[in-house]
Amino acid sequence: MEILRRAPMLGVLAGIISGLAMYDRAGIWAFVVMVPMVYSGVMLCSYEWELPGQWRVFGAGVVLCALCSVRCFAVLTKPPAENITLTQAAGTVTGVRAWGRQYVLTIDVDGGGRYAARMRFPEIMQGTRIKFDGVTRSFRQNEKFDEARYWGARGISSWISIHNVEELPRKFSFARMRYLLSRKLTMYLPDATASYLKAMWLGERDDLLNRMHRRWGTVHLLAVSGFHVGIIVMCASLIFGNNAVLLSVIMWAYIFLTGAAPSALRAGLMFQAGLIAKILGRPASGVNSVSVAGVMILMWSPLMFWDIGFRLSVLCALTITTLPRKWWLMVSPLMFLVSFPQVSRTFGEIMLVGIVLNIFAPLYFTFALSVASVLGVLRLLNVPLMNYVLLAVEGGFLLWERAADFAAESIPYSVGWNYITAWIGAGVLVWCLCRYFELAPLRSVVVMAGVSFAAFLMFS
Repeated sequence: MEILRRAPMLGVLAGIISGLAMYDRAGIWAFVVMVPMVYSGVMLCSYEWELPGQWRVFGAGVVLCALCSVRCFAVLTKPPAENITLTQAAGTVTGVRAWGRQYVLTIDVDGGGRYAARMRFPEIMQGTRIKFDGVTRSFRQNEKFDEARYWGARGISSWISIHNVEELPRKFSFARMRYLLSRKLTMYLPDATASYLKAMWLGERDDLLNRMHRRWGTVHLLAVSGFHVGIIVMCASLIFGNNAVLLSVIMWAYIFLTGAAPSALRAGLMFQAGLIAKILGRPASGVNSVSVAGVMILMWSPLMFWDIGFRLSVLCALTITTLPRKWWLMVSPLMFLVSFPQVSRTFGEIMLVGIVLNIFAPLYFTFALSVASVLGVLRLLNVPLMNYVLLAVEGGFLLWERAADFAAESIPYSVGWNYITAWIGAGVLVWCLCRYFELAPLRSVVVMAGVSFAAFLMFS
């Protein structure tokens, strides 16, 4: 029973995702019926009578599905936070981001509580300690955008209107480090290099750079994900060796410095599973590592399911881990098909030039960002002549922009949401998993057809 042997957590992940997807339509029955049904279906895809001990693993999975379902249902049925008044509260501004024509501050209040505050101008910097009075207000919910789920996935309980704001003495925090490092990068590095390193090191996207990569179909390169976490782990291993404990510390310090986005958490948990397997001397399964990471994130915050970054991160990671290295030319078109249903439904049109550029972009940016990171650190340490050496790195980034612009002008076509491509995308992911688990051709066809149809019904 290949799935039970190599990736026992895949069924748990599929079951929980199916339950969350159907919750708005079926309520509690999504967890009572859908979760165990999907879990059993996934686990029994490669069932073989003669393998001993498989029912113990299957039973443990059923228990875990039940625990996950209880946790998800408790979070989803939790009543909205009551509006309260805060007087002379102290907290830290952990984030500042554009929100339409305004800005939103995320404030972590001392003693517990995390809130979002709208401001017309970003008058308070990230990492600032403040004392304030405030009144909270519940999130709104409508068909187009559910504020409670979006902000709840980020640990924020409600809006807050703040006044009588006073700045307090500074204390150490990752938010303060992000702000100071962002300023240093802006001051000492060339423009394009600084923008790319702020995206990689801090999870801070430049608006112009974001628009350009969206036009090229490569915007995922700016989101802190397994790509960037992998670069950090690779560079750390080259410098410090293969010490799993030290690599884990460096990796998690990096993830929290960037703000711990869902895609970064998924990548971190996945790499951590591999590092633990290395410590224990056991082979790591990529698909199972992704599944473990996905289940842990959903257990911690079931609302993450409605975060597009989490969905794309899991889908793409599952696809990549099923493919052999010699298939690297196929990664870009397969990733396009697998991610198409989610991306097109959320963002609309998808540029086809991304299929071509994404064949070369990961390799190019792995090299460029690695070199830029090392030289950027040396520049911040005031190593002589680094400001001149970084001009070559800047030229490399500008050369990519020229080449990508030329490609976008040569292939100015896009595709929007349509049922056929979305159905194909679901089938491609299932096909990759069937091939990975070495299912028989006829069984693979049946599984692909069944899962694609079920996904079509649940997510359309």
